[in-house]
Amino acid sequence: MDEETEERVQKRAYEIWEEEGRPDGRAAEHWDQACRDLGVQDDTRVPPMSVPAPSV
Repeated sequence: MDEETEERVQKRAYEIWEEEGRPDGRAAEHWDQACRDLGVQDDTRVPPMSVPAPSV
């Protein structure tokens, strides 16, 4: 996954995390959902960060 795509997925995963009330321990689920939402194939299956990125 290139850096630009990773940033898009990370931003979407953060949005999902916020929408769900900022639950703990669901980073991988949010990452997977973000990939599905954006139509991105992630072969690592592990989010690069376990803590959501700060909002910009």
